[in-house]
This record gives sequence, C-alpha cells and structure tokens, in this order.
Amino acid sequence: MNYIIIVGATQALLALGVLLKNRKNNGQHDNILSYLLASIFLHLAISFALNVFWPHSKIHQQFNTFIALAYPGLLWCYVRYLGHRGKPIDVLLAMLPSIGASIGYFWIAAYVIKNAGELPPFIRKYNSTSGYAYTILYIAYPLKILAQIKSISVFWKLEKGMVRLAAFLLLLIGLAFLIITIWTQLFDVTPYFSFIHLWLRVVIYLILSIICISIIYVKISSFLYVHVYQLEEAKEQLSVNNEKEPIGVESKKQRSFPVEENEKNSSLDYAGILAKVEYLMSNHKVFLDPDLTLESLAAKADVSRHHLSETLNQYKEKSFYQYINEYRIKEVVMLMDKCRKKGESIHILSLAFQAGFHSKSSFNQYFKRVQGCTPSAYLKDAAHFNLLKA
Repeated sequence: MNYIIIVGATQALLALGVLLKNRKNNGQHDNILSYLLASIFLHLAISFALNVFWPHSKIHQQFNTFIALAYPGLLWCYVRYLGHRGKPIDVLLAMLPSIGASIGYFWIAAYVIKNAGELPPFIRKYNSTSGYAYTILYIAYPLKILAQIKSISVFWKLEKGMVRLAAFLLLLIGLAFLIITIWTQLFDVTPYFSFIHLWLRVVIYLILSIICISIIYVKISSFLYVHVYQLEEAKEQLSVNNEKEPIGVESKKQRSFPVEENEKNSSLDYAGILAKVEYLMSNHKVFLDPDLTLESLAAKADVSRHHLSETLNQYKEKSFYQYINEYRIKEVVMLMDKCRKKGESIHILSLAFQAGFHSKSSFNQYFKRVQGCTPSAYLKDAAHFNLLKA
C-alpha cells in the first residue's frame, strides 16, 4: 500500500512542479489544476503518515479523508475556466464540502492521537455522512463535466482528453461508492468490510496516479510542441541563410552549374511569387489553417519550397513561421476590435484558435513580438484609448 501511495504522491508533486515551472504563462485554469494537484499530494502524504505512525490502528479501515471531496468540484472549475465561464465563487463552492468535512476529520485525528490510536464513537457518523457526499459529488460532477466538455474549443484538444479521462475515472469511484452504499443497506457486509475498504483505497490511489500522469503528459506535450515549433522555425532560417551566396563572390558551386540553370535562377520572378502568396493570404486567408506548412503553401502558390522560402527571406526578411504568424496576429487583433465594437465578451484564446494558432505559448510569444505587448495589455490599452477618444 505504501508503495502505491509514494508513487501517487511523487506523480502529483512532479505534475505540480511542471505547472509551477511555467507559472508566468499560466492562466487561471492552470491555477485550478495546481490546487487539484496540491490537494492530491496532501491527501496521499497524510495517508502515508497514518500508515507509518499507526500501522495497526483501525483508523485505516474506518476513516474517510476530507480532501478527496474537493477533486470533482475542482475538475469542474477547471472546465469552467477552460470555457471562459469560471468565477472565483465556483472554486469556493467546490471546496465547501471538503472544508466542512475537515472539521470532523481533524477532530477525529486529534482524538486518535490523544488516545493512542483508539477511534471515537463520532467516526461512524462522520464516515456515513462523508460516504453519502462522496457518492453524490463523484457522480454529479463527472456527469456535468462530460456533458460540458463537448462545448470547449478544439484549441484545448489535449486538455479535453485529459479532463474526459479524469471525469470518467472519478465517475467510476462514485459508482463504486453507490454500489457499496446500496450493498451495505441490503446485506450484512461486516465480515468483508476490511477487504472492500482496502481494495477501494488501492483503486482510488491508482486512479489519482493516472490522473497525475495524464496532467504531466498534457503539460509536457504542450511544452514540447512550442519548442519543436521554434526549432523548425530556426532550422528554416538556417537553411535559407546557408542557401544564400555571398554577393560579388562566385562560389565553386556556382561555377559547377550549367549556364542554362544559372540563367533560369537569375530570371526567377520573386516579386511574382510574393504577389501570389500575398493574394492567398489576403483573399483566401490560408493562414487560418492551423496545419499550414511551407510545403503546402508552396503547393498552393505553385512554386517550389526553396523558392518560396528564399522569397520570404529576401523580400520580407522573415521566416515562413514569422510571416504566417504575423498574419494570424493581425487576424486576432481584428477579431478583438470587432468584438469590442459590438460589446461582445472577448475570449482571447478562442480567437487565437480561430486565427490558426495551435499553442497558447506560441500565440502569446508572437502577439508580444508583433504588437509589443501581451493580449490582455492590448485590450486594456485599446479600451483606455477608446474611452479617451469618446
């Protein structure tokens, strides 16, 4: 049992570390996830301490933790903030059952410590009440989450998968509590109670470990995506630089080319290529495709990948990714201004997804590079400007 607890606590701590490492770019939904992970770690740490200091106490068989009552509610808050509908009151409501149960929990814990592991009579009432709370919360919240997750933007594809898995696993716990509750009402399960409680704890600890691992996977995948994206951009820039020949110097490579090919390259209409690309960007808005690549854009413009890359580098002094993402940022700014003029609420990341961005980090990076400020700062400055103008 202790090994399972240690593994789960380690996963929770590792996931929390991954989140906190990038806290500068974290949104409120990431903060909710941090609360969830911190709660899981605290839950498992307390369980481990009880196993170490009172290994033979009956408390292991008859003591429901208060912390786990917050898990379904916090996951619900996470979904609410992903959909830009979260409010601070949601977090408070999610924590209320756990806060209420903590009063009874610490009262019982103090009694156990004072009486060398003996259990107070009050523990039956506590376990009964908390058991009903587990059943209700672990069924109601996951069902709400699974219904709500469909409306979340595809921009959060990885996060949606993680939430769907976590909600399903929490629902399994709720159904297990429901079955046990019905079973205990219909039959005398006293001889099997220790066995049931032991395996229920094992299953819960394993589920918590799986949830932590899924969070780690999502966060590391997002982190790697941004860095792979930047690496591809750097490789493209390096490739273009290597393909350039020094002005006024005839290289060996040039001397080895046939005269016809040199004449063909020198007569290439770079201005015409750029005009084609600009037309595709302005009239067809091909940059809205999140999977647009240098190869696919070259195919649309009916030019080679090399010639397109060289055109963008020489005429626009930009790499492919810089060029495309600047158009996407302009699109986001245009959508922001349009929403503000109509008095509509502005969901920044939803607009970024509409404009073709895959990643929140890459969107924030390019927005600051193009506009010179963060998206939130832009909205504040624009609102202030409009106020002064009025």
